[in-house]
Amino acid sequence: MEDKPREPEEIGRLNLEKYGLAHLKDNNILALNTADLNKLLDALAADDISINLPIPCTPYNVDGVLSYSECRKCGKCCLPNPQNPGSPGVEILEEELKTIATHLNLPYETLKQQTVEGKNILSLDQIDNVAVTRRLPLPCPFYQQESNECRVYEVRPIVCTVYPVIFGENSTYIAIKVNCDYGRDIAVRAFMYLKTNNPDLVLKL
Repeated sequence: MEDKPREPEEIGRLNLEKYGLAHLKDNNILALNTADLNKLLDALAADDISINLPIPCTPYNVDGVLSYSECRKCGKCCLPNPQNPGSPGVEILEEELKTIATHLNLPYETLKQQTVEGKNILSLDQIDNVAVTRRLPLPCPFYQQESNECRVYEVRPIVCTVYPVIFGENSTYIAIKVNCDYGRDIAVRAFMYLKTNNPDLVLKL
């Protein structure tokens, strides 16, 4: 079977020379030694670049990837990202915000005033139906920095539940943020899985 290079969409933005990694150009990520892989993950984290892996983004696969490690409750996903200061915040479904309002015993309009209108997305269950979204500013108003706890953890939005997996442009890959230890662990374990189960797969830098 012929090896077909697969280039993750996001990683192509990484300036390898900037991080002294020019020697890795066109190398297979799955064949990197531990030292080079760690340097690559450091560079991706520093530039806030996610890595896209050719694993179909299904609920089953996302759950499997997330099971590779455990969240350290560092709060990085709840706080403003220094590498992306212009981010409008975390996009959640309007229905999720209503659930949070009920959980906190607050009027929905009170919470809505703390958000801005989102870009809206196609509903996952009805292709012709548009799901209304809102954007929560960062730092997240439900995150308590003193205790590193989430006030709405039991009803947190799906985007929080699956982080450091983030939703990409389509369902053909899983995108992982590696700017926290949880995401880094997941990426390394996912590489091992791909290398073991797809020995002919090439993920080129």
